[in-house]
Amino acid sequence: MRVATAAYAFDYAGGIERAAYEVATRIAAGGTDMDLYAHRIDPRPEPPLTWHPVAMPVHVPFATALLFSRQATRALDYRAYDIVHNQGGCALRRQDVITAHSCHRAWWQLKLENGERTRALLNPQHHAVLRVEGANYRPGAYQHVIAVSQGVAREIEHHYGVPRSAITVVPNGVDAALFAPPDHAAQRAQERRRHGFTDDEVVLLWVGKEFRRKGLGPVVEALAQLPDHVRLLAVGGDHQEPFRALARANGVADRVVFAGHSSHVHRLFQAGDVFVLPTLYEAFALVTLEAAAAGLPLVVTRVNGTEDFVREGSNGAFVERAPGSVAAALAPLVSDRQLRRRMGEQARRDVQGYTWDAAARRTQEVYDEVHERRCRRRRSA
Repeated sequence: MRVATAAYAFDYAGGIERAAYEVATRIAAGGTDMDLYAHRIDPRPEPPLTWHPVAMPVHVPFATALLFSRQATRALDYRAYDIVHNQGGCALRRQDVITAHSCHRAWWQLKLENGERTRALLNPQHHAVLRVEGANYRPGAYQHVIAVSQGVAREIEHHYGVPRSAITVVPNGVDAALFAPPDHAAQRAQERRRHGFTDDEVVLLWVGKEFRRKGLGPVVEALAQLPDHVRLLAVGGDHQEPFRALARANGVADRVVFAGHSSHVHRLFQAGDVFVLPTLYEAFALVTLEAAAAGLPLVVTRVNGTEDFVREGSNGAFVERAPGSVAAALAPLVSDRQLRRRMGEQARRDVQGYTWDAAARRTQEVYDEVHERRCRRRRSA
């Protein structure tokens, strides 16, 4: 079988980019002839993967979805492939399989309903993405959809009328060994020293690129309602100053550490005691699986992905995007080391089934089913 899969980028930094690369690498290792169409890849793929660079004529950030999908579609010889796979819904304009790493229309609707109506309506990037996404989910534009969570499957069905029978849920995976290293104790001690945490302090870990959407504000405000030995490690690249100001206003500036972007984020998970992410919208955040693999209890909002994985009181707790709700869920965890350990160990057990090998195997099964249906149609024609 020969497969072409397209994404704007394949790398190990972003969520969609990483998931697409992890799955493609494993499918190719299993014997499928896999070609990658992308503007950027890091690191460069090795055989049996082949990269076909997709040139972008101009750099217009808000129009990337329109421009890249056009360029990738033109670059691809559809007759040469058994399966054409669109990673994310906006990487191509013709395809057999789409992996819905999110549903942009659902996210846009949430923005309209949560105080960002003007920004959502005036931002041209949203309209570019919605145009390509909507066209790709029209009847006849695809054969099958892979959704990364049950929630995304519901959103695609609701917003675009995709039949549930045409959707397969294939969750993201995680490299569990990377987040549970044999030298965990040494890494933990090193990272805690590097960021100024003592052994007696309880470290809340928050990881994300979009501070506002992923709920850093409510976590900072919740910190003011927790004992002084509780501190916050915020990891991710975004504009820090508004959240530093929020920490100062709440009297917790000396208890918050902004680590910035890290290419070795797996090491920072070793420094944490509890993972907290009161996010507004996710498809299935990789960081929740990574935190579970690191043995951290999860304090999160009930969104796509977390609703599939988190079990209240067993491996984590659900909260609202409000400081009081976050603080109430964290209070028993920050005061009880054994509770943290018990819930963290359960989270680590629960994540064992979420592997990239499993995601690749189930994706290959979708390829096989779509290809077989096409072959049956041709034989009966």
